[in-house]
Amino acid sequence: MTPHSDDGKVKGMTTNRYNPHRPEHAVTCSRLKCSGPDVPAHQAGQHLDQRSEFYDGPDTQLQATSMYVRGSARKIIRDAPALTAEVVDLVTYIDYLGDQATHARVDRDRGIREASARALDCDAHGEVIRGLEEQVAAFDSAQRRADAGRLALLGLTFAVDELVRQHKDGQLPDLTVDKLVKALADAVKKTHAAHDRAWNR
Repeated sequence: MTPHSDDGKVKGMTTNRYNPHRPEHAVTCSRLKCSGPDVPAHQAGQHLDQRSEFYDGPDTQLQATSMYVRGSARKIIRDAPALTAEVVDLVTYIDYLGDQATHARVDRDRGIREASARALDCDAHGEVIRGLEEQVAAFDSAQRRADAGRLALLGLTFAVDELVRQHKDGQLPDLTVDKLVKALADAVKKTHAAHDRAWNR
C-alpha cells in the first residue's frame, strides 16, 4: 500500500477504502437510487471513494475512527468542505497506521511468548529461568512475611498507646505497678504470637 501522490490521486489503498480489484467493489452498482436513467453506470465501490461523485460521505468512517481525530476531522470538513477528500485521506491513513501498530504489538508479544517457550525447552536456559522464577517467588514470600511481621510488632505500640490513653482519661483508677506490668506482659505475649504466625506462614 502506498499513499497518494502530490497531485492528490490515490495510488494505493492506504488512503482510500475503494479498491477496484476487489470483486464486490468492481461490480456495477445496483442501488435503487443509482438506477435512474440520468445516473451513469458505475462500480459499487465508488460509493467508498472520497474523490468520486458517488461518494457516500465521511460520516460512517468518522464515527468509527479514533475519538482523538474525529472532532478535528469533522470541524475541518464542516468549515472547508472542499477539503473533504484530503481529510478522509488523513483519517484513513491514521486508521491504517493504528492497525499496523496493533499488528506489530501482537507480533512482538507472540514472539516473546514463543522465545520464552523455546528457552524453557532448552535444558540450560530452562534451568536458569526456573531458578530465577523460584528466586522471585522466594523474594515475594519473604517480603510478605516481613510486612506481616512488621505489622505484628506495631501491635505492641498500639497496645501501649491504648494503656497510656486510658490512664490519661482516668479509665484505670486502680492501676498499680503489678497491673501495669501484667498488661504489658500480655501485650508482649500477643505480639510475639502474631510475629511468629507472620514468619511461619
